[in-house]
Amino acid sequence: MRFRPHRLFLSLVVLLGFAAGLAQIGFEDAQIDWRQFEGEEIDVFFARHPWQEAIEPLIPEFEALTGMRVRLVKLPENEYKTRVPADLTASTFRFDVFMTEYYDAPKYQAENWTADLAPLLADPTLTDSTWYAFQDDFFPGAQDIATIGGFYFDRIPITSEAQVLVYRTDVLEGLGLAVPTNFEELLNVAQAVVDGTEIAGITLRGGPAIWWPLYGVMRSFGGEYVTVDGDTITPALDTPEGVAALDMYARLARLAPAGVTNYDWDEINSAMLTGQAAMFLDSSVIFPRLQDPTVSTVVGRIGIAPFPVGPAGRHGHSHYWTISLAESSARKAQGWLFLQWATSAPVMAELSLAGILAPRASAWDVDGFDQVFPNEFIEAVKTSLASAVISPANLKFFELMDPLRADAQNVILEQKGAAAAAADVQAEWERILGR
Repeated sequence: MRFRPHRLFLSLVVLLGFAAGLAQIGFEDAQIDWRQFEGEEIDVFFARHPWQEAIEPLIPEFEALTGMRVRLVKLPENEYKTRVPADLTASTFRFDVFMTEYYDAPKYQAENWTADLAPLLADPTLTDSTWYAFQDDFFPGAQDIATIGGFYFDRIPITSEAQVLVYRTDVLEGLGLAVPTNFEELLNVAQAVVDGTEIAGITLRGGPAIWWPLYGVMRSFGGEYVTVDGDTITPALDTPEGVAALDMYARLARLAPAGVTNYDWDEINSAMLTGQAAMFLDSSVIFPRLQDPTVSTVVGRIGIAPFPVGPAGRHGHSHYWTISLAESSARKAQGWLFLQWATSAPVMAELSLAGILAPRASAWDVDGFDQVFPNEFIEAVKTSLASAVISPANLKFFELMDPLRADAQNVILEQKGAAAAAADVQAEWERILGR
């Protein structure tokens, strides 16, 4: 099923009438026995993430509702992304419920690592389909993500994220700089910050997950990683547009804090939260942290704008974290109750008031939502999502991303030019794909 990113934006209008009523429902309205597994336990595995931070304090509510006990383990995001596939490969994965991402869907489904949720969703003893309202309340794009692996229905989206530009209002105003609207302006502003202050112009991922923010730049310059047609994956990086995108990203990264080639999600968050950088070009999900005085030193000095426009338009990367059941779990029904609770309208409504944008329309219609998210934020996310893209999930995805990471870092460090790097990555991708 092909994902159509603009559908989320359009659905905000189409679904809100239905959502207004759904936002008021409670767990007592679901025609299932929430306590049918009372006294049992489930093991849950999360990456450290704003969604995890927001839902973890609510888990006692699930335990009170069901009488089950949740044993939660969490790891930093980068470590989590390494640990999960390693344990699944080694058949040592011991968790029932775990966070997933759409790019892993083809691999996880092909290896039968994630359970098919369709039978659980259709079981009236486990799911009140009217109450859960998957087809009526989840945005169509989010429904597409549930089956993006191409084999079966194995995940439910838990977040709705857009690649946006976050910036320090005090720094830009102090230097008399306008908020960038395109990449040349972004580069010039970042350079002006470096020249005029003691902080970095921008913070960007430069480590293993560099491919995520780079993809938005790539598509905005008219480039692409690969094209996927059924089982046929064709490398597409080595084009003038791809080279220009890689060069722009590297030039921006050289204006980031020292050690940028080791920066991933946690590091770019820390740089922005502690005032080390003036701008941030990544996921909108950082916003609640920046407004939290217990973790942020820049509260009240943050602005947000749509993803910059490139030569081919504005095509920031969008993202949905998802949640799945392990096929190896002996407690799938119990795990499904947790998964259903975590992705229900009441919980997502509560999370939206904690600053987590949800893939349910009803969560965008909760009283107080416009007080949590200023209009500037909502408009920036809507504008970015309207033309956002997702990277092409395929069975070789992570294997292909490693040589891209290595040569993108070489370009940042000026050990290789963008054109040579793109050609080398293209050749390595062709070798990996047997071309």
